[in-house]
Amino acid sequence: MSSDNDEQGMRLSRISVRNFRSLRDVSVDLNDLNLFIGANASGKSAILDALRFLSEAIKTRSFRIAVNSRGGILNMEWKGQGANEIELTAVLAGQRTFEWNVRLIRKSRHDFDVQERVRDMTPGNPPSQLLEADRGKGWWWSREEGEVVDLLQEPTLCALAAASADATFPAREVAEYVSRWGFFDPSPFLLRRDWSLPDLGSLDVYGRNLGETLYSLPGNTLDHVVQATRSVVGLPTRVEPRMTEDQERFYFVQHEPGLIHTVHQMGVSSGTLRMLALMTALYGQTGTALIGIEEPENYVHPSALYAFAEHLAHAKESVEVLITTHSPLMLDLLDDPSAVIVVKRDDVFGTVVQTEDNPEAVRKALEVSGFGLGQYHETKGFGA
Repeated sequence: MSSDNDEQGMRLSRISVRNFRSLRDVSVDLNDLNLFIGANASGKSAILDALRFLSEAIKTRSFRIAVNSRGGILNMEWKGQGANEIELTAVLAGQRTFEWNVRLIRKSRHDFDVQERVRDMTPGNPPSQLLEADRGKGWWWSREEGEVVDLLQEPTLCALAAASADATFPAREVAEYVSRWGFFDPSPFLLRRDWSLPDLGSLDVYGRNLGETLYSLPGNTLDHVVQATRSVVGLPTRVEPRMTEDQERFYFVQHEPGLIHTVHQMGVSSGTLRMLALMTALYGQTGTALIGIEEPENYVHPSALYAFAEHLAHAKESVEVLITTHSPLMLDLLDDPSAVIVVKRDDVFGTVVQTEDNPEAVRKALEVSGFGLGQYHETKGFGA
C-alpha cells in the first residue's frame, strides 16, 4: 500500500453509473471506508465492477479490452427497459477536483462508440473542460503548448490514458491515480494452481498469480503478509515461495504447527489460501490507492473476522477501502455508521443504494440501545 491515499491526497469521492449491469441509475458518495451490504444479486459487485472497468481502461489504454473481458457491450448493459448506452462518471478530489465522464454508445450487438470528457470541478472555480473525445477524435489541454492538442486515435481507445502521456496535461494525476486501484475476489480453486500470467505486475483479481506475487515480495513484506494471515486464521507459521526448475512457473509451500513436512499450495485450506491472498492485496501491493474486496467473510470462520476487521481499519488510513458483504457482523466489527451503504434490488429501477443521512444519530441510538451496527441494520435498516 502507499503511504497515503495519494501524494496530493486524491481520492474517489463519488461514482455515478447509468445502465451498467444492474445499475440503471446509481450515484454513491464514498468515504475512506465503504461497506456495501445487501442480498445476493442486489448489485454490490456491479458497483465495484464499474470502478474496475474504469481502472482497466486506463491500465490497458483501451475500452475495447475491458468491454470484451466482460462478454461484450450487450452483456454489460442494463437488461430492463431499453438502453443503448452506458455512462460512468467518477469525481476525484484532491488539491483540485476532477470529473471523468465516459459514455459507451452501442452501435450493434458487438460494436460501440466511446465519448469521454474530463473537467476541472475545483470548488470556487467555474468548471473547466480539459479533455473531450468522441470516437477517437478530440483534444486535450496542454500546459506546455499553452493550447489544445488534437487527439486522433482508434475509436475505442481511452482518451484520458492518451492525454496523460503529456506530462503537462492538468488531469494527468487522475489517470495515474485510477491506474493504482486494485480489486480482489480470490478463488480457492484458482489459488491452488500455479498460473502463468506474464507482465501482470500485480496480484490478479482472482489470485491466479499468488505464487509469483509472493515470490516477488521483499522478505520483510512477505513476513508481514504471513504474520497478518496468521493473526486471522492461525496459519501459516512460514511461507516459502518457489520457482519451478524451468523457471517458468511459481508456487509456494507453507509451514504449519505440529507438521514435519510442509504443505504444498495445492493442499492449503480454502480459508487460509483466500486470507493469504487478501493480506497480499492489503500489504503486498506497492502504491495501491484504492482497494475493493468482495465478501471477505467467505471461507472464514466468523470468529476470525475480528482480526480481519482490525486490518481493514488499519488499511483505510492509507487507502480507500470498498468492501462488499452479506455479513452484519462485519458492520459490528468495523463500527462506522457513515461507512454503511445498503444495496437493494428493485424490479423496475434496478439497484438502489441507501446511506445514513445522520450517522451521529445512529451512533447515539446504538449507545442507548446497546445494539451493534449489524443488529441495527437488520432491525431498522439504514436510510429509513
